[in-house]
Amino acid sequence: MPAVTSIAPDDCVDMKQIRAQVNQLDAQIIALLGERLKYVHAAVRFKPDEESIRRPDHWDHFFAARKNWAQAAGYPTEVIEDMYRRLYDYTIVTQLDLHAKKPKG
Repeated sequence: MPAVTSIAPDDCVDMKQIRAQVNQLDAQIIALLGERLKYVHAAVRFKPDEESIRRPDHWDHFFAARKNWAQAAGYPTEVIEDMYRRLYDYTIVTQLDLHAKKPKG
């Protein structure tokens, strides 16, 4: 995606500028999710069993923190929670799959 000069929302003069800015932000968000996924994969090295992957006590804190960050950013907490629950589901499936492929030893 070509670089787009950042323009504040209130400084946009038409929908073309709005769309360009949103597209630029979405590309950055997706790139960050790709980086995040690398850490999801790397974490499996430190998880000895499936229970350590599922740890509900970790996830309760995880979701609460993201909801707090959303609220601080002025973003609806329910949207962020839904998004992160989807990421959670993907993370668990991915880590369980990678864990199953780890050499037993």
